[in-house]
Amino acid sequence: MKNNFACPSYVIPKSTKDNINFLQGKVSEIALLVFEPSLPNMQDLQAFTGKWHIHLPYSLPHDFYFNYTKYNKENIHYSEKTKWVDAWKLAHTKQDIQKFCYTTIKIIQHCQKINPHLAVLHLPNASLPNAKKFLEIFLDTWEKYLPLSMLCLENVRNASYIAFKSILLERSCSLCFDMAHALTYNQTNLLNYSNFMNNVKIIHWSAPFEEHNIQMGKDKHLGLYHLKEHKKYCMDIIAKTPNVITHVLELFSWKEIEKSIPFFQQLL
Repeated sequence: MKNNFACPSYVIPKSTKDNINFLQGKVSEIALLVFEPSLPNMQDLQAFTGKWHIHLPYSLPHDFYFNYTKYNKENIHYSEKTKWVDAWKLAHTKQDIQKFCYTTIKIIQHCQKINPHLAVLHLPNASLPNAKKFLEIFLDTWEKYLPLSMLCLENVRNASYIAFKSILLERSCSLCFDMAHALTYNQTNLLNYSNFMNNVKIIHWSAPFEEHNIQMGKDKHLGLYHLKEHKKYCMDIIAKTPNVITHVLELFSWKEIEKSIPFFQQLL
């Protein structure tokens, strides 16, 4: 399990630097959370000697496309009045998507010292009128600077792989499979598509709802011990994805991660 086991860069209620120091020696890989468009302070990350991948931002400040370059700096301050909007929804033009992509590329390039081997990005809401067009523009832009195989597109609410089938299968981008999203948003049938599952490089593990209390439509990122009723489904995920893969216990509490490891070990 050690070679495949990762967790988020936030697991204790302290600074990024404190979290990284805490995780040294506990996991072999960290998912660096860059949920807001800004450049991580590299000095905060130096203590960790394992592998890294990056979870790129999927929501943007409401004024992002007016002056996107101001977000390409460290320790940016966001006002309490900042309105956060889904990046894909906030875009209206080809240039908007390119600006969004440039920011994600800037983050990756800034983090070269830690040599991230993968980057996760949420797929756009499939019901958006320009969803497929904008995804293709993003991929075309990314490919000019970084390999598409590095980019792992994640299934989210209203964004199953199936909605973007032709794009995902024709391009060389990778996939991030969020099993909690699959359970919550009626996407469990994705396991039947080997052409998708063979391209998965990261799996996000968490329970979207409490045991014996299914609450569809909510993804609570709870401990894996709530998944006992879904153990067969979890084992099917292991069976239908590549052997060499990054398993992320996407829990934002180290105590919950520790409580979840026994269930995870049973799956493996």
